[in-house]
Amino acid sequence: MHTPGPPPPPSERSAIDAVEECLRQGEPLLAYNAVQEGLQAHPQSLRLRQLKALAMARSGDIERANRLLQELAEEGVADAETLGMLARTHKDLAVRTDGIERVFHLASAFRIYHRAYDAARAGGVSADAWYTGINAAAVAVLQEDLARARRIAGEVKELCVGALAAASAADNAPAAGDYWLEATLGEAALILGEDAESAAHYQRAAMLGAGRYGNLASTRRQAELLAARLPGRSAWLSAVLKIPPLVMYTGHMVDHPERAHPRFPIEIEPAVAAAIRERLAILRPMAAYGSAACGSDILCLEAMRELGGETHIVLPFPAAEFHRVSVDFAAGGWRDRFERVLAAATSVTVTSEHRARGSEATFEYANFVLTGIARLRSQVLQTDLRGLAIWDDQPRGGGGGAASLVGLWQSQQIETSHVRLDELRGTQAASAAAAAAPAAAAPTRTPAAVSPLVESELRGELPPAGFTHEIRAMLFADAVGFSGLSEDQTPNFITQFLGAVADLSARMAQPPEHVETTGDGLYMVFKDVRGAGHYALALNQLVTGTDWATRGLPGGLNIRIALHCGPVYCGRNPITGAPLYTGPHTSRAARIEPVTPPGQVYASSAFASVAAALGVEGLSLQYVGRIPLAKSYGMLGLYLVNAAFEPGRGRGSGAPVVAE
Repeated sequence: MHTPGPPPPPSERSAIDAVEECLRQGEPLLAYNAVQEGLQAHPQSLRLRQLKALAMARSGDIERANRLLQELAEEGVADAETLGMLARTHKDLAVRTDGIERVFHLASAFRIYHRAYDAARAGGVSADAWYTGINAAAVAVLQEDLARARRIAGEVKELCVGALAAASAADNAPAAGDYWLEATLGEAALILGEDAESAAHYQRAAMLGAGRYGNLASTRRQAELLAARLPGRSAWLSAVLKIPPLVMYTGHMVDHPERAHPRFPIEIEPAVAAAIRERLAILRPMAAYGSAACGSDILCLEAMRELGGETHIVLPFPAAEFHRVSVDFAAGGWRDRFERVLAAATSVTVTSEHRARGSEATFEYANFVLTGIARLRSQVLQTDLRGLAIWDDQPRGGGGGAASLVGLWQSQQIETSHVRLDELRGTQAASAAAAAAPAAAAPTRTPAAVSPLVESELRGELPPAGFTHEIRAMLFADAVGFSGLSEDQTPNFITQFLGAVADLSARMAQPPEHVETTGDGLYMVFKDVRGAGHYALALNQLVTGTDWATRGLPGGLNIRIALHCGPVYCGRNPITGAPLYTGPHTSRAARIEPVTPPGQVYASSAFASVAAALGVEGLSLQYVGRIPLAKSYGMLGLYLVNAAFEPGRGRGSGAPVVAE
């Protein structure tokens, strides 16, 4: 029998196409995997080497991207794309540093941008010239060389005006690409001190880029960065480049048939819907974030769709179970309305794969995630984040309900509007319904004593005996190079490597509350994301900054660290008697670690969202894309975790907190 051999390697063109498609889809880690495969077959491919650097840069590995692009430049590669990418990495590194490092990176960025600018002008490549030229002018502003910045900005302005005139003479309709021409003209005029002209160009750019808020946010960030270093006042920028706010909503469901005291009787639905439409019409948000229970949630989603905005639904567990718990009990076609808003949603996020019986943590976790998702996006877009609460303003019930979510928003100083159900119950229709009803006897149960959020709680369900269901942060780590240890190096690994980790735990202000080790693996559980995030950075710094060869171990010993957060079952291991933290979210954390690059810390999007929701400081979270997890566990959005940079305090100023 003939056994087929391995498939032939991909052609250079097909390898390039595969990488570029991953980058277009916003998947830099998949792009990095694809480019590595392509380079095995075509190691001298210039385009694949460029794309490797681009994948690195987009995944947050700026230092290595910079080194690779510098190698290309030293080999004589001088096209505008390579030079522009190299200059951009220097500019990004300058933002992350201060002192001598910042001066060096800014000087490098300017030199490279200006070299590419001169080459593009000499070659008559207008688009390359105004792109590299305006970036050279911007870097000159950051270097506080206003005269040079204005000279280059004036030249770029002439190039852009010529390009617009040529398009007008050809009777070409405005195209999406004209956005960048108008934005460049706005930036050039800003540098030149021509505020009225700058505002006009930025306004036209905003109209051309309507709905492309990522482009507009990028333009606004650059404009504000420059304005802070330019003479004159620039308060007008925020109005000209304004991005609509984002809104998060929460509220009560329509009353369950077993509810003893009315809170959201179905009779007041029209009044509630009208009040929601009124609030949203005032806010005019570009997007809304929340759940999809019957009552307040679905009314918000329906009103938002009427306004033409995005809707992002966050469910605590899959829709099939969610509608049974939080929709189906209510009469009035809510199930069909649930299906419609779900089908029309811009995105649907399910935070846990299963419903945990009697657990408030599952709902509270979903609230953290939806708040964090919205907050992270508002930070990227540099726009306002608002809350909308449809409730009776009573701080009752358990975690996971409207009251706890409003409390979270208040703790984070998020401005919140309120639709008061207790006031709407005073309408004529509600009063008539109440008057027609017989006098209520003393209730046999008191719903306010438990969370009113889910049907299971009305039935009195509780978590399994011997367990609690609580939100925890988890860290999984793996020592890279462990399999290469000799027999005699194994004791050194235990005393030196694991011993150093033990010393670190003893020094940390927030050590793990539970630790397990297996061979080269570490599993740690933390009370919260702050403790886990700062510990992960300290652990990474310890391992990558130690000369292990002097400790009798391989010099290339490294570590992969992965973080996740979610509700887990807390109990006791019946075999060992030790504390036990387990559940599907533990498995999710374990699947992130094998795909994490050595020497880096990756976190799930859920971890990043909870950290953002709680306002955790000292962490820099940069989205790197969705990648396939180990053991065919599916796709998951991941973030690169670094210490936050604070100007004036040097690199890594957001260092982990260590106990005195």
